[in-house]
This record gives sequence, structure tokens and C-alpha cells, in this order.
Amino acid sequence: MLTIVSLQHAEGRTIPLKIDRYHTRINIKNQLATTKVDQTFVNPNSFEVNGMYIFPVPDDAVVSNLALSINGKSVSGELLSQEQSHRIYRDSARYGGNKAILEHLGTRAFVVEVPGIPASGERRIQFAYSQVISADSDLTKYTYPLSLAKSASGLIGNLHIEMEIESEHELRAIHSPSYEVTIDRKDDHHVCVSYEGTDVDPDDDFLCYYSVSDDNFGITLLTHRADEKEDGYFMLLISPKYEVKQTEIIEKDFVFVLDRSGSMSGRKVEQAKEALRYCVQNLNDGDRFNLILFNEDITSLADRLNRGEEWFGGERWSDSKVLSDKLINVKDGREKAFAFIDGVEGRGMTNINDALLTALAEKPDPKRPRIIVFLTDGCPTVGVTNPARILENVAKVNKNLSRIFVFGVGYDINDHLLDKMAADNGGTRNYVTPDENIEDAVSSLFRKMNEPVLVDVRVNFGQIITKELTPKNLPDLFREEQLTILGRYEGHGDTVLKLRGIIGSEQHEFSKNVLFSELEMDNDFLPHLWAQGKIAELVDQAALGDGSAELYKEIKRLSEKYGIPTPYTSFVDADDGSLRKVYDDSRISDAYTEAIPIHERIKINTQIEKGKMARFREQHADTKYIGGKAFHRHGKIWVDSEYDGKSDRKQVEFGSDEHFTLINQYPDLAKYDKFPFVIICYKGVTYEITPPTV
Repeated sequence: MLTIVSLQHAEGRTIPLKIDRYHTRINIKNQLATTKVDQTFVNPNSFEVNGMYIFPVPDDAVVSNLALSINGKSVSGELLSQEQSHRIYRDSARYGGNKAILEHLGTRAFVVEVPGIPASGERRIQFAYSQVISADSDLTKYTYPLSLAKSASGLIGNLHIEMEIESEHELRAIHSPSYEVTIDRKDDHHVCVSYEGTDVDPDDDFLCYYSVSDDNFGITLLTHRADEKEDGYFMLLISPKYEVKQTEIIEKDFVFVLDRSGSMSGRKVEQAKEALRYCVQNLNDGDRFNLILFNEDITSLADRLNRGEEWFGGERWSDSKVLSDKLINVKDGREKAFAFIDGVEGRGMTNINDALLTALAEKPDPKRPRIIVFLTDGCPTVGVTNPARILENVAKVNKNLSRIFVFGVGYDINDHLLDKMAADNGGTRNYVTPDENIEDAVSSLFRKMNEPVLVDVRVNFGQIITKELTPKNLPDLFREEQLTILGRYEGHGDTVLKLRGIIGSEQHEFSKNVLFSELEMDNDFLPHLWAQGKIAELVDQAALGDGSAELYKEIKRLSEKYGIPTPYTSFVDADDGSLRKVYDDSRISDAYTEAIPIHERIKINTQIEKGKMARFREQHADTKYIGGKAFHRHGKIWVDSEYDGKSDRKQVEFGSDEHFTLINQYPDLAKYDKFPFVIICYKGVTYEITPPTV
């Protein structure tokens, strides 16, 4: 809703003003949102220019307390008629380079003149307004029109968004589909959301969804279906309450398995020891644990205690109070564990197979989740070294599915083995690069693992047929975490969604009435988000050596359709001048490990995950996803992924009378006009929107 455009100057057409700093602070209290904006604009021209600040006021929004200041001085503005506003929007888009403003055609504009911006000078604009945002059942959507900052002026130098949400009801799901935000839950009624970036290209508005519920688990459903004849897309968010009573935290058994081979010596092993100390110190009193160290030999703290073995200068370690089913009681075993950790040194070879089998040797208590934290920096070098054999051996003994959480340190690892190990055993894989701190990475994940609130999670969608769900295997739900399930659905209508899982030793079930829409044009980010998760799973499958020609074709198809860059796809111009799509098949082979170095695979696997695509998109700027459509850049032209390269195209000059007639007829087209030169397939017609003539 906020933009500034430089006006025509006698010396010639001006260069649009640049945004050097953009700080937005949003405070929401029980549906009342107060938004404060602080922007610094820079005039890149060699002469003074005048400007105009424009705020489109939505017809259906209740906006009050409009206030604006320029360089600290309050100024007054004018609310224009729809006819005047239409002219302002048109001139702003055609001459000011701000194409995103066309999405606001039909609204009235609040405008303020900004006179006398000196050559190479700047103006600080501060703006504030309040609005009541409506909720749909228990779900509220806040929108800030950040895409209006996108113009011919280029990138935003520094962008900072701070959002604070307070509610008398307990806050549950928090989700921003457009920007990779940080979520800080203060308590059940207070959440802070933030985003900060430099040189940001604001393709999307800032969206934030949040739900409220006083139940133990918030269940939130979003759907999108642009065509009732096709399957819809959905996202299910399951969010536990933040403030969990200590009696509600499930008692667990932890087994920490640490690689102490020679490659771990020095800084690595010292960081790993600190990480283990943190984990042991922060175990809950009702938990039990064991520590296993391995190189070519396997050493277990529980075994030492069980045998009463003399160790460390003759000290005898036998203590029957400490042990329970060959695991260590937290209250009585912490000090023993700290002494055990102190003696760790890095030397020898790497026997991954026997280390894991030792960790899984004891049958777990069915009433207590067993979690294995496995940390290594290498490949198996002694004992069973074949990755497939190791996976088979683990599968044979892990019938009761102890969760295995994997940390791979550095690049000298078998990431295929670690990926498969975690995927097959209900855990996650995490990679710590050489420049990252092992202690920080392990302790961060442990804080979440240490407080599971629902295990063995199951979801039933009632009468609705769902398909192609991601993730395939649902993880346990931990405090401060949010479970996101994405998928496609057939049919439509109301249904009772059921959530089932184990709390403590008892099974519990929660239910909620939800609606799978027959037609829903909103939430058009869902197809892209679903495809991200789907591609992430397929890329993992390829990395694990399970790839086939069909697998790679499916990755290519999804990449092309949904505008998601992968290591397999590129887009080029054909020799005959027509537009077509080709694939870089030279990078696709059964020898995936040879085609892409391990550090690149780890980066790809990490970045092509749900909700973590922002940085990956910035590195692959030839593909963009806007308003439910994917566009690929061919030279200077952005092309709709639905275009076959052969169909006739209807040329329309941007900013012409014909163009505005088209936008008035089909307002949705405006959101695709953000490119300087674009081909769009819309309602059976292919439009080629060409740049305006000067």
C-alpha cells in the first residue's frame, strides 16, 4: 500500500527513487493492528526532484489514525476520488516504474506531495495507520503490501519487519508463506515475528497467518483450488500450546552416540563434548540416558557402570542406583556422565555399524520414546563399511523404531547413508559445516527433542481423499514446534479431522470440523509450497541412489510447473527464436555423487526444504513464482511456465489504454505485470505484455 514515485523533470525523465532503509513495525492486539513504517528514500539523480507518497486505501478495510511525517515534520495529505486515484496509479505504473500498484486499481488513494528532494539527497518518510483485521473462524490473516516497494529503482538496501501479536486467546499456528521469518514465542498469548534482509527484491507482499485456540493443540487448515475440476492443495498446521506443565512432558530415554575417531580430534571433539554436557545437564529428571563413544572400538557408559570397572585412576564406577534397564537415571548419573565426557579424545578409525547396533541393542520401553542422537564427521572405515549393509542391520534391530537424529559434521561424510538413516528411523538429518559451531547446532535441536508433547502422531481426514502428502512419515510433535502437512485433495466439503497420538503412556485423540473448499482462489502460495516439499523428498531419493529416469523426469516436471530451481533444470532459448524448455541432462546420471560434489548436495538438500527456499531463490533469480504461476526468464522476457512456445501471442503495451482496459476486465492480471517484459497465459489467451514506449 505504500510507495513513492519521482515525477517528470524538465531535464528529462528521472531515475526512480531508491529505498535505502525500510523498517516496518506491526503490533496486533485482539484483531486491532497498528502498523508503523519508517523509510529512507534516496534521489539518485543529478538534479532535484519532487515526489508523491501514495497509500491505496482498500474499500473493505477499516483504516484509521493515518499519520505521516517527512524528515520528522508532520504533513497532511488528501484522500482522492476513485477517478483521481485511477489516474495516479496509472501514471505511477507507467512513468514511475511501480507496476505493483496496478493491483490496487479500484481503491482510493491517500496522497502526500514530497517536494524538493535534492540531487543525491534523501528523505525520511514515517507513516502509521491502524486497522481492524477480520478473522475467519479462528484464523487471522495480516497483509502488508511490501511488493509496492518493488520498482525500477532496484533492491531495498535494508529491510526489517517486526511483528508483535498479543491475544486474549492462546496463540497456536504462526505461518508466513512469503518471507523466511523468525518466530519467538514469549508465552501462549504473546508471539514476536521478525524478518531482516539486505538488498531485498520484494516480489511478494508480507503475509502472516495466525490462529487462536484454547485447546491443547491448535489445528489450522488452509486450502487452494483454482479449478474445481482439478485436485486442490492444502496445508495443515498442528501447533501445541507453548506453556506445557512439567507433568505433561513425556519421560524419554536418550542414547547419545559420539564419533571419537582421529578426524574428530582437536576443536571438533571439544565442541562435541560441550554439546554432550549441555544435553546431559538439561535432561528432565524423569528421563534416562546412555553415552556411547566409538572409533574402531565401542565404549558405553552404562556398561562401565554395570561391570563396576575401574577407570580414571582407580575410581570404581559401580552404582546400582544409577542404572535402570541398562540406562542411566538422570538424577544419580549426571556427575558420572560429566567425568565420562571429560575423558573423550579423538583417535582411531570409524565403526559406525557397531556403534548404532550397540545403541539399539536393548529393547525400548513401549511406554517411553527412545531417541538416539548420532554425531559423526566421517564415513565407515572399519567393520561393516557398506552403507546398504549398515542400513539393513539397523532395520533388523530397530523393529520398535527408536528415533534416530543424525548430525553430520563437515564434508568428509557419507550423506547418503546419514540421510537414509534418519528418514527410515523417524528422525531428521542435520549437517554442520566446517565454519559452524557443533555445540550450537546440537543444543538447539536438543532443546526441542527434550520436550515431546505428542508422539506416534496420526491424522485422519474423514471423508476427504488426500494424496501426495509431505512429509510421508509424520514426526513426533515437540514443544515450540509446529507440524506442517502439505498435500493434494479430491472432493470437497465439511469433514471431521482427527489428530491422534500418545501423551505419556496413554493414547489421546483430538478433533476439529474443517472445510475443504470446492473453489478457493486465496492462498495461491500453497501449490508452490507443496511442490517444494515434494521436490525435496525426490531430491533426497536421488541423493540416496534410488533414482530412475522416471524420478528425474518428475523432478523436472515439478520444477518447471512450479518454478522451483533444482540442480537438474535449466531454461534456454531455442535456435529458431521460439521459446521452449530444455533440461541440462548432462548433470543427471545414476552417478549422482559424481555429478554434484558433497558440499553442493548438502547445500541443495538443506535449502530445498519447505519454508527454507528464500536464500535458494535469491541464488537462482531466473525463476519466480507469483500468484499461483511460475515464470522463467529467457533473456529479457519472463515466460509463463504454461506457455508451449508455439501458440499465438496477443501483444499489449504496458500502460496503454488497451492494457488498462484489460486490467479492469481481469484485475488478477495485474499481479503478473511486475516484470518489464512478460508472456502470460490467462483464460485461454496468451498475452505478451511489452515495455511502454518512451
